[in-house]
Amino acid sequence: MAKSLKETLREIQILLGKPHRKIAGAFKYYLNFLSPAENGIKKEVPEIKEDKIQSLKSGKITWVDVKDPNRREISKLAEHYPFHPLHLEDCISKGQFPKIEQSAEDKYIFLLLRFPSFSSHEGAITINQICFFLGDKYLVTLHDDGNNMVSRIFKDCKENPDERKVYIGNSSAHMLYSIIEQLSDNLVPLLSKILSEVDEVEDIVFDDKVSGVYKVGQLRRKIVSLRRTIGPLKALLAEMETRVNNFTKKNLSVYFIDIAHRVDKAWETLEEARETVDIYKDADFIISTEKTNRILAVLTIIFTLSIPATVIGTFYGMNVVLPGSLEPGPWTFWGQYTTLIIILTAAAIPALLMVWFFRKRGWI
Repeated sequence: MAKSLKETLREIQILLGKPHRKIAGAFKYYLNFLSPAENGIKKEVPEIKEDKIQSLKSGKITWVDVKDPNRREISKLAEHYPFHPLHLEDCISKGQFPKIEQSAEDKYIFLLLRFPSFSSHEGAITINQICFFLGDKYLVTLHDDGNNMVSRIFKDCKENPDERKVYIGNSSAHMLYSIIEQLSDNLVPLLSKILSEVDEVEDIVFDDKVSGVYKVGQLRRKIVSLRRTIGPLKALLAEMETRVNNFTKKNLSVYFIDIAHRVDKAWETLEEARETVDIYKDADFIISTEKTNRILAVLTIIFTLSIPATVIGTFYGMNVVLPGSLEPGPWTFWGQYTTLIIILTAAAIPALLMVWFFRKRGWI
């Protein structure tokens, strides 16, 4: 009896030492397509029941949400949806570039977006990756467990029928817009936090008793991180506007334009904050340099004024006969300290002349 293509592939996978369920699950769509004997009856998509995979249905629209996906969850999705293996691989790979791709054969859009969020516990900005599979009757979201916004929206829809109708009731494309709109709302408090830190840095930079190097460096790091995230998002929103409309009867261009304007405003705010922080960085460098120069000027003057005394003391420290030294006998016409008085006077006169000269030149 001839083996089917699916059985042949499974045997090859076992020989390669790979778990057959993972690869067979990922290629199940293509196996069904190539095996007419097994493709006689169109199967209905069953509801997925997993701890990390949850689904909601409202009318004809289904929302499947996957938290912190790994290969096990990816294989489960591949068994029920015709997703390309490369798109599924992107969902579990970290540090991917934002992208939007459309599968003409399977009639879905794959979106990989990155949104920033502020972690109050760590006091730092974290970048969350979220993936979307948009089909005519479904939306699949995959994200890290730390993305509280998507999880909160899913929980609200699950517990509140009215919320479910608002998010899921219209179309899968409108549901995608609603989620992205909520995610973009997080930019407002994040930018407010950045602007408040810019004001704090201004007070620190112009206070010569406090060093603002560390604070300025941390703020520049946050701004750079946000710019790396929001920059690609701007470009994707323009392309998303035209492609998403193919999955809804209602024109959603106005809605996505509104999100694009919000992201543009965020970008302009970051540009202004970046320029301001660069000015503060230069100002802090100038103030620190000026403070260091004043200290070095004082030390240089002290050292310069001590040169005459050092030179005279060096001569009298040698084992040679000099006027007023011990060998020919000290001077005593002004008392027993006559030699000391003459040496101090000889050292002070050049020092006073240097002070007069420095003041005349405006150096001190």
